[in-house]
Amino acid sequence: MSKETLKDNVETVNKEAEISIIGNPNVGKTSLFNLLTGTKQYVANWPGVTVEKKVGNFKYKGKTFKLVDLPGVYTLSAKSEDERVAKDYLISNSSEIVIVVADALNLESSMFLLFQLIEIGVKTILVINAVDEAREKGRIIDPSPISKTLNIPVILTSAKTGEGKEELLEEAYNLSKEKNLTEKKIMYLEEIENFIEFFQDKVSKYPKISSKYQNYIDSSWLPIYFLEFGNEDLELSKDFLAELKENFDIEELKNKYLNWKFNFISYLVSSSIIKEGIDWSLRDILDHVFTHKVLGILIYVFALFAVFSLTFSLAQPLSDLLDSAFTFLGNSISGFVTVPWLESLIVDGVIAGVGGVLVFIPQIFILFFFLGFLEESGYLPRAAFLVDRIARNFGLSGRSFMSIILGFGCNVPAIISTKSIANKKERLALIISLPFASCSARLPVYILLISAFFSTQAATIMLLVYLSSISLVLLSSKFLQRFITQSEDIPFIIELPRFRMPTFKNLSIYTWNRGKHFLQKAGGIILIATIVIWFLSFFPNFGTDINSSFAASIGRVFEPLTNHLGWDWRINTGLIFGVAAKEIVVSSYATIFNVGEGSLTYALQNALTPASALALIFFVLAYIPCFATLATIKAETNGWKWVIFSFIYTTVVAYIIANVVFFVGGIFL
Repeated sequence: MSKETLKDNVETVNKEAEISIIGNPNVGKTSLFNLLTGTKQYVANWPGVTVEKKVGNFKYKGKTFKLVDLPGVYTLSAKSEDERVAKDYLISNSSEIVIVVADALNLESSMFLLFQLIEIGVKTILVINAVDEAREKGRIIDPSPISKTLNIPVILTSAKTGEGKEELLEEAYNLSKEKNLTEKKIMYLEEIENFIEFFQDKVSKYPKISSKYQNYIDSSWLPIYFLEFGNEDLELSKDFLAELKENFDIEELKNKYLNWKFNFISYLVSSSIIKEGIDWSLRDILDHVFTHKVLGILIYVFALFAVFSLTFSLAQPLSDLLDSAFTFLGNSISGFVTVPWLESLIVDGVIAGVGGVLVFIPQIFILFFFLGFLEESGYLPRAAFLVDRIARNFGLSGRSFMSIILGFGCNVPAIISTKSIANKKERLALIISLPFASCSARLPVYILLISAFFSTQAATIMLLVYLSSISLVLLSSKFLQRFITQSEDIPFIIELPRFRMPTFKNLSIYTWNRGKHFLQKAGGIILIATIVIWFLSFFPNFGTDINSSFAASIGRVFEPLTNHLGWDWRINTGLIFGVAAKEIVVSSYATIFNVGEGSLTYALQNALTPASALALIFFVLAYIPCFATLATIKAETNGWKWVIFSFIYTTVVAYIIANVVFFVGGIFL
C-alpha cells in the first residue's frame, strides 16, 4: 500500500462524518437518536428559524460521527416549516449519510419519504424500527427485497431493546469510508423516463436554474420533485415551464407517476412482509374505545380529572414538609443575623419568596409525571384526533390541539410548534391565542388559591381551569380569524403512535426535562424578582409600614379597576410582577404578606373572598404572557405589531373574564 493511499485511509477514518436521521412522526426516530448518542447531545435552532435542531455525537471504531435529528416529516414538499428545514438541509449536501427510520407495523407510509431521498442521491440507510412490536403481532419482515431492489442497506432495529444497533453502526461506518456514491437507479415508467431526460437536457439552457440546482441537474430528483409537488417551491422560470407544458401534459404525467409510485411501493412492501400477523390486538381494541367520538371525549375528561386529583392528594404531604423546612430555615437564620434589614432581606425576601414557589415543586413534578404517562403511552395524540372535528368549528385542526397540549407545559415551545401548520392564517391566530393555554408556570398560583379556598373541590376546579383554557384558545382563534381573514380548511393527518407502556426511565427523563426549569428559575429570575419586591416593600420607611412602601404605591394605581373584585394593592402588585414570570406572583405574595406558604394561605383567606379568589385564578389564566412568550411571538411574527396586540388583547380578555367569573361566582359561592 502506497503512503498516499494509507494517508487517505487514515484521513477518512479520522474525519468526523455527519449523519442525519429522518422519518415520519412517531416512528421512533428520536428514540433511535437517543440510543445512538446517549447523553452526548444538545438542542439548538436551525439557522433563521425556531424549529428545534437536536445534534448528538457518537464514536464507532475510532471514528467520530455527528448525528443530526431532522424534524419528523411525511414528505419533503416544503409546505410546512419543518418540511422546508429538512429539504433545505438535505439538498445542501451537509450530510454524508441519511438514516430513514420506518415503522415495522406501518412500513408503506415511510417508503414515500425514502424514495425522495434516493432521488436526491444521498447515501441512504433504511432502518425498519419497532421490530419487537411487529413480532408481538406475529409480523415477520424480510428486508432483502427492499435492499436488493433499491440497492440500499436495510436494517431491522428496536430502539426500545437495542436490537440492530451494532449492525446499523457497522453499516454507517462502512458507508462513511466510501468516497463515491453507489448508484441507486429507480426504473420509472417510459413516459416518466422521457420527461426526466427532456428536463435534464433543457434545464442546462437556463443558467439561473442550473446554477441554483447545480448538484441535481443529472439526478432524477429535480424533475420528479417538480412533477410531484409543482413549481411553488422550486421557482423555475416561466420560459422553462412553458417549454415543459408545450411538450408534456404535466397533470396527466403527474397522475401516472403517483399511481406507479403507489403501486410500486405497495408491491415492494408486500414482498418484504413474509407474514402479516394478527389484525386485532388489545391495543387495537383500546384504539377504538379511546377514539370513539363520544366515549373518547368522556374518557379524556376523566383522565384529566384523575391526573389533577392524584396530583393534589399525592403532593400535599410533600408540599407541607417543604413548607416546614423553609419555615425552620427562616427561624434558624433569624437567630444568627443581627442586622435588621439583612435579616428581613434573607428571611422575608429570599426564603419566603423563593421558598413560596419551591413548596409547589412536588405538585409540578407529579403533574408532569402523569402527563408524561399520557403522552409517552400514545394517548395525547389520540386526544388531538378526537377534538379535530370540534376544533374545525373554530377554524383550527387537531394539529393545532397538539400545540395547545404543549402549551400546558410552556407557551414558548407551543408557539414554536406552530411551524408545522401550513396554513398561515390558522397559524397566526393560534400564535396569538396560545398564551391562553394554561402553562405550568401558572400552577403555583392555582394550587395556592385552590388550597386556600376550594380544597374540597380541588380537582374539579383545576379541571374547570384547564377545560376553560382549551375553550379560550379555540374561541380566541375563531374570533381572530374573522379579522385576520378566514383560513382554508386543510385535512388533519396524524400518524397515531401505538399504545406503549412507558418505561420508568423515560418518564423520569420526561418529568425532569419539563420540571427542572422551575428549579432553574428559582435561582434566576424568581430570586432577582424576590429581591426587587422586597426592596419595594421595605423602602422608603425601612419596613415599618408596608402600606406606605413603593410596592403599595404601584399596586394602588390599579385599585380603581380592581376594588370591586375585592383585590387590593397587594394582589395588584403581585400580578404586575407576574408579567415577568407567573411563578413570581406567589413569591410576591409571600414577600408582601410577609409569611411562609402555610401562613400565606390564611393571609389570603383574610384578604379575599371565594368569588374574588376564583376571579383571580381566571385572570392569571388569561392575562399578559410572560417575557419569554412575548419574545417568541416577536420571533415568530417578525415584528412588534403582534407582540403589542397580544399584550393588550390578553389583558382586556383576562379582565372581562375575571369580572364575569366574580359576578357569576358570587351567586353560587
